[in-house]
Amino acid sequence: MSACLVNQLGSATSTNETATLPAAFLVAHSQAHASHDDSQFENPLAAPGFSAAGSARYLTAAHCGPLSRELVWRHAVNGTVLVTVVDKLVWRIFGPSWVENIRAANISYWLVAALDPETSLALGAAGVEQCFNAPLDKLKYKGSEAAYQWGGHHWAQTTWNKVHVIRTVYELGVHVVHSDADVVWFADPLPYFMAQLAASPAHILITPDQLYTGNTKGYVGLEVNTNPYTNINTGVYFMRQWPGGLAFFAEWLRWQDKKIGHDQDGFNFVTRGEAFRQDRDMPSAAMDSERHVFYAAFSNTTAVSFLPPSMFANTYTYVNARLYRMLSHPLYSVHWVWGGSTMESKRQNMRDAMKFHDEPGYYSKPYLLTFDLHQLEMPADYNSWMQTEEMIRFHVAAANHQLQQAYWAFAAALITNRTLVLPRFQCYCSKNWYQTQRCRINFETASTFPFVCSLSQLMRVKRLQQGLSLPGNTEYSGHRVFVREYSFLDNPKVPQDIKKSFIEVVPSDQPRSPGLRGDGLLLAEEPAARGYGWRATVAAPLADWELRAVLARYQTARVLHFPQPGRTLSGFSTTVTQAQFDEEIQKRVAYWCCRSPPDMMLMNLTDKVQLVALPPSRYRSLPRMPGSSYLHELGPVARMAGQN
Repeated sequence: MSACLVNQLGSATSTNETATLPAAFLVAHSQAHASHDDSQFENPLAAPGFSAAGSARYLTAAHCGPLSRELVWRHAVNGTVLVTVVDKLVWRIFGPSWVENIRAANISYWLVAALDPETSLALGAAGVEQCFNAPLDKLKYKGSEAAYQWGGHHWAQTTWNKVHVIRTVYELGVHVVHSDADVVWFADPLPYFMAQLAASPAHILITPDQLYTGNTKGYVGLEVNTNPYTNINTGVYFMRQWPGGLAFFAEWLRWQDKKIGHDQDGFNFVTRGEAFRQDRDMPSAAMDSERHVFYAAFSNTTAVSFLPPSMFANTYTYVNARLYRMLSHPLYSVHWVWGGSTMESKRQNMRDAMKFHDEPGYYSKPYLLTFDLHQLEMPADYNSWMQTEEMIRFHVAAANHQLQQAYWAFAAALITNRTLVLPRFQCYCSKNWYQTQRCRINFETASTFPFVCSLSQLMRVKRLQQGLSLPGNTEYSGHRVFVREYSFLDNPKVPQDIKKSFIEVVPSDQPRSPGLRGDGLLLAEEPAARGYGWRATVAAPLADWELRAVLARYQTARVLHFPQPGRTLSGFSTTVTQAQFDEEIQKRVAYWCCRSPPDMMLMNLTDKVQLVALPPSRYRSLPRMPGSSYLHELGPVARMAGQN
C-alpha cells in the first residue's frame, strides 16, 4: 500500500515513508474498535440530561419556572405560542430532537411544558429556558410509569393532561399551536396560520389521519376534503382566540370522565359526533364545503378545518406518497405516525430524515461498512397495474432481492466488526396493519412506486438497533453489528475526515486463481474513482478468514465500501457459524402485510408474506412462520377477467 494511502486513512506517516505499514497501523482490528460501544447511542435514555454525565448536572441545574402571562407573552409572536407538553418518558425519547428541530426551523415562539420534576430538571440540564412547569392544580391525572406503553392507562391519561395544559395557556389570551413531541418542524408555520386566520372562518385547524389530499398542485389553502367522516389526529392543531374557545375546551375535557379513551378520541367525539363511531344517538356535524369547514357536533358554533396532509404530513404522506414534492407544496411538519408501531421505528424514520438528535459520538466513533444495492427492473406500467396480488408478488421479490444483498453486507460487517450503513432500500408496495388496495392504503391513488422504504417496511427495527451478534459463538465473540441510517454519510454532523477515510473493496472480474493465499489475495490498489480514498481489488470470493486477512491492513480506514458484497464474500468457513448467522439475520427481517380478506379467501392465501434475507441456496434454514407464507412457496397468480 502506498504511503499516500496511509496518510488518507489517518496515520501519522509522511509522504516520504515507504509503503511498509507502521506497527501502530496494524493493531488488531478488534482492539481498534474496542474503544467504542454503539449501544450507548442506541439507547433513548442517553439523550441530553439523561446521560450518566448529564445526571451529575441535576444537582446544580436550574429547572423550569411556573406558567405565567408574562412568560407566554414574552415569547409570543403575532399573539401566538407553539407548545409541546411532555413527561419524563417522552422527553427522553423525543424531547432533545424536538427542541433541536424547532430551533433549526427558525421558530422562536415555542414553549415546553414539563409534566413532572424530572422533565423540568432535564430541560434545565439541557439549557432549555423556554419552558414551564405544568400547573398541577389544573391536571386530573398525576400518576407516572417506568416505561412507555402506547394505549396504556398512563399514556391515555397523559394525553388528557396535554389538553388541560393547552387550555391553561389559551386562557392567557394567545392563539395556541399544539405539537406532539414526535412532530418534527421543518419550517415556521406562523405565516400560514396567520393567512388562514384572515381568510377562513375556522376556529381550529387540525391534522387529519388522512393519507391523501384533495388539494391540487400549487394550491396551499386548507384541505379541500375537510369533512366529519375522516379521523382526526390531535398531534398538531392551531386554536385561534375566539369567544367560544374556552367553552370548546370545557366540552372537550368533559369527555375525559366518560372513559372513552385518549384525548384524540374525545376530540373526534366532540367535533364529528355521529360520524365518529356511527352512533345515531349523537348529533351530527354541519358541513360548509364551500369554505372547507364543518361545525362541531357538540359545539355547533365551532368551525373546524383540516391542515393538508401534504404540508402537515405523517410518515406515510412524507415517505411513501411524498405528497409535498409531488404537489409542490411547502412542508411544515411531519408527525411520525403511520410508519411503524414502535418507538424505535419512529426514531429510525427521524434519523433517515436527519432529524433525530444523537450524541456526537453517534457520528464520530463508528468504523463503517457500506455497500451498493442492485435493483430488479420495475415493469414500465407497474404504477397502473390493477391487480393487487401481482403487485405484492413483485414487491416481495424485489424486497427479497435487496435483503439477500444486505445478507452479505451484514456478514462482512460482522466479520470486520463494523457498523453497517444501510442503503436506500426501494419499496414497491406499502406495508400496513390492515389491507392495501393496489399496494396503497385507504384507497389513495397519489402514491407512485418505488419509494425509499422506511426501515420497518423490510426489517425489524427494534432488533436491529440492539445489534446483530452471534451469542455464544467463539469465533466472533465480542463482534456486534450496529446500523446507521441510509442518510448517515450525507449528514453534516459526520466529520469530513471520516467520510474521506475510504477504501473500496472490489471483487476481481477474473476467475480466482487456485492456490492464492495471504497477500496474494490483494490483486491491486489504485486511487478510488470518487476523487478520494483507495480502491482495493481482491481475488473473489473470499471466505471469512480470508476477508479478515486481506482487510487487516485497512483497519484504520473509517469507511469500507463493498460495491458487490455477494461476489466478494463466500460466507463463513465454519458450518456452525454459518447456520447461526443465518438464524440471526433472518430474525431481523420483517414481513409484508396485508392482503384483503376477499383476496385471502379467493386465493387461499395468508394476509402476510414473510420476507427473506437468506440466499436461495439456504432456504432450507428458513423457519416455519404460522399465519404467514414465503414467496417461493406460492403458486402463480391467477389473472382475473378484465385486469392487467
